[in-house]
Amino acid sequence: MWNRLKRLPDAIASTVTQSLSGRLLLFTIAFVMLAEALLYFPSLARFYQDQISNRLAAAQIAVLALDQGDPQAISPQLKVELLANAGVRAVALKRNNTRRLYLAEAMPPEISMSVDLRDVTLVGLASYAVDSMIMGDGRTLRIVGKPRLQGGEFIEAVVDEAPLREELLSYSARIFELSLFISIVTASLVFATLYFTLVRPMQRLTQSMVSFQEKPEDAQRIIIPSQREDEIGQSERVLATMQGEIRQALQQREHLVALGSAVAKIQHDLRNILSSAQLASDRLAASNDPAVQRLAPRLMKSIDRAIDLATNTLKYGRAEEAPKQRHRQPLLPLAEEAMHAALAAGDGRVAWRNDFPADLEVDADGDQMLRILVNLGRNAVEALEGRNEAQIAVSAQRGDDGVTIDVSDNGGGIPEEVLKHLFEAFAGRGRVGGTGLGLAIARELARGHGGDVVMLRTGPEGTTFRITIPDAQATA
Repeated sequence: MWNRLKRLPDAIASTVTQSLSGRLLLFTIAFVMLAEALLYFPSLARFYQDQISNRLAAAQIAVLALDQGDPQAISPQLKVELLANAGVRAVALKRNNTRRLYLAEAMPPEISMSVDLRDVTLVGLASYAVDSMIMGDGRTLRIVGKPRLQGGEFIEAVVDEAPLREELLSYSARIFELSLFISIVTASLVFATLYFTLVRPMQRLTQSMVSFQEKPEDAQRIIIPSQREDEIGQSERVLATMQGEIRQALQQREHLVALGSAVAKIQHDLRNILSSAQLASDRLAASNDPAVQRLAPRLMKSIDRAIDLATNTLKYGRAEEAPKQRHRQPLLPLAEEAMHAALAAGDGRVAWRNDFPADLEVDADGDQMLRILVNLGRNAVEALEGRNEAQIAVSAQRGDDGVTIDVSDNGGGIPEEVLKHLFEAFAGRGRVGGTGLGLAIARELARGHGGDVVMLRTGPEGTTFRITIPDAQATA
């Protein structure tokens, strides 16, 4: 118990000096005391001037009764009484060009310092006052000033400086006590105001960040913004948004990890299934049926691509594209194959039109270019499902250093809430059961070619996405 009591001052000092609120309180008291100190010296100078002026006034009153008579005629006892009442040891007055010593002790004291009030400045008075408090004990002071009511040219008095020093010290002590009281009251008011308007909300923000850091997946640890309209309220709203986005990103990462683990586990079985399908497609190729002869090559090519994709891209814990095999090739066969693959996901009521020259070539990896078109086309087919006169149009043109491809539909447009996370994986909310991977994969593949996939427009008249595929030489 005793050890705890001994450590209590150190704990309080540590809390005051290390916490923001404690430092705020200390700085407020220090600044108020500094302001009081700046006001102290002028007030001390005025107090010093008043004290010595009062002594000259008392000395002038003491000699008024002696002005018409002979100062030497008064008794020594009366002279001592007059000097004591005036608080001086000698008084002289100059009037009508004549300096006259009215009162003086039998043994005049030795003068230690003179103060002339006729031409002294405020800074000079302050220096005299400080010097008196430090060195004034036991000294004798000569004061010179103008008499009141034009009672002469000047009056001078000799006084002991010790009583004046005591009055200055007492005045300084009172000023210090009053300054300390004002500082504590002002600091308390300022501290209370700043604590409840700034420090406490900042502590709430800090506690929310620490709590969220400990368990970011817990939605209960996301800060609830207040209704404040100032910077603190704005910080709370930004923090709440950031925490929500981080929590969503962590959930998405968990989904991706789970998906990668599940895909890695089924990879071997998937390849076996595709191998069996490849054997079946080889037997179909031997059929003499014209329809089978026409569809079998496309089926075999699709199964080959599926096997290559499973072999090259599905890895445990990650999805990595195989190196690109870029070369110039006609775009139309890729667009037609993408058309058949994308329309297979619909209800058969969507029309597809390829509006570009048959000889237009694109410098790209054929498999990845096909995947870009299939993903965009399948998204468009799913968006048009159930609409009358639904149509997808693919237009393309070659520029100086690449090809630009527009994929357009005449659907109802993309909802506003979907646009915020349009190209984010697993963030799509366009349809029930959708994963949001189509646009993310398409953009990633296009950017791998040095190009991009962007949305040009969307609305009640339909949606258009633009694919840019620069030539390999232009990209280099």
